[in-house]
Amino acid sequence: MSGASKMKILIAGLGAIGSMLAGYLAEENDVYCVGREWHISKIEEQGYLLLKILFKSKEKKVKLKHLATSLKDFSNHNFDCIFICVKAYDLEIMLREILKSKIQSECFVFFQNGLGIEEIAQRILGNVNIIRALTNNGANIPEPGVVIHAGLGETVVGGILGDRKNIYAKLIANMLIKAGLPAKFVKDITPYLYRKILINATINPVTALLRIRNKGVAEIPWIRQIVRSLCDEISKIAEKQGVKLKEPEEIVFDIARKTGENLSSMLQDIIKGRPTEIDFINGAIIRLGEKLRIRTPANEIIYYLVKAAENLQSHKI
Repeated sequence: MSGASKMKILIAGLGAIGSMLAGYLAEENDVYCVGREWHISKIEEQGYLLLKILFKSKEKKVKLKHLATSLKDFSNHNFDCIFICVKAYDLEIMLREILKSKIQSECFVFFQNGLGIEEIAQRILGNVNIIRALTNNGANIPEPGVVIHAGLGETVVGGILGDRKNIYAKLIANMLIKAGLPAKFVKDITPYLYRKILINATINPVTALLRIRNKGVAEIPWIRQIVRSLCDEISKIAEKQGVKLKEPEEIVFDIARKTGENLSSMLQDIIKGRPTEIDFINGAIIRLGEKLRIRTPANEIIYYLVKAAENLQSHKI
């Protein structure tokens, strides 16, 4: 670790969240980025990543020095920390590529939605410091070379595994704050994980299936019973894991109102014909339910409907 003042960071996955993080962190840190060719080539062509901060009506041209479309370009590098910003379903492939490229770090920070992320990480990476970062920032890429930071939210950072997990988690939280992104370190991230899964397992699939903005979840009366059933099942599972979710439905409706104009990430995936993270969200709830002997019929119906929606392209009228 080269010190809190300037860190050597690898952002593995320059999607919306990865690009937003690069845009804020590059000024004070040595940031390396791996992303898809269509995005990377445009950034290289124009000489910067254009960061549009909507809530401040501000634009920033961010110079990114180290860009690549393959992890092989950074083979044998040692990083202070590696931010894993790919979708959950690409996580295993990304981690195996990091190992194959002999890229090393004591600290891996995971920005994925869902449950079971740390189990995959530990199985592949072994004895490293594993950190979870749950972010409520809204970001999207409207075109190559541009990232929009649409909504400012807090990022909760907590150590999961490793001898120095809390030291690194505090360091990451402070680094984000210094860069201008609200963040906080927590000793036990489990309650925050379940609160996040509660929101993701309700707002995301409902908006994706109905193709509505987040506010519709709170405003359309027919949706309330669906949310109630999902919340009931998730609350029972969380309680078995030692987490009490107080007024879960109100948590969901409050977030749906506050992020009213947002298009959920799952809806964006469905619109663009991409896979969703449903296996790590409602799918994870179903698997936990089976393990804990808690029935999850509402989550099962939602899960299968989203899986069907992912595969609609060849069946459209």
